[in-house]
Amino acid sequence: MSVITMRAYTRNECRAPIHFIHGTTKERRHGEMINSSVGGMAFLAGCELMPGEGILISMAELAPDPYWLDARREFYAEVRWCVKSGVGQALDYQVGVRFLMETCRLCDKPICGCSAETEHLCGDCLNRVCCISEGPIKDCIDNFLMGNIL
Repeated sequence: MSVITMRAYTRNECRAPIHFIHGTTKERRHGEMINSSVGGMAFLAGCELMPGEGILISMAELAPDPYWLDARREFYAEVRWCVKSGVGQALDYQVGVRFLMETCRLCDKPICGCSAETEHLCGDCLNRVCCISEGPIKDCIDNFLMGNIL
């Protein structure tokens, strides 16, 4: 039996120019977003970025998108992967990032500094869920919070 890992959020195809700052350099670099979701985005960059590196992404143009209602002008993100996508092109690296600011899955309150190990809940909701006694209701909530991962 093979295990198939799926994304917790679907990606929406959306191309838009972006700027990003990474590492200790304060130099703004240009890129192009190729898709986005509630939890992250993929974009094309002209330089290699290291997984785990923190970056600040700025949207060059913030066009209305009916599928991305919580779009913001700037995002703090963590690089999850970076692969060389083309040879001799100006933007020849494809980069996937996870936003470090999310919203609580139960009450939609902003959560700053999320990590992959958290349950994606604000402190109040996490306390409420943790005090539910063991049983089928808590199991259902735990399964929901795991997302769409098989």
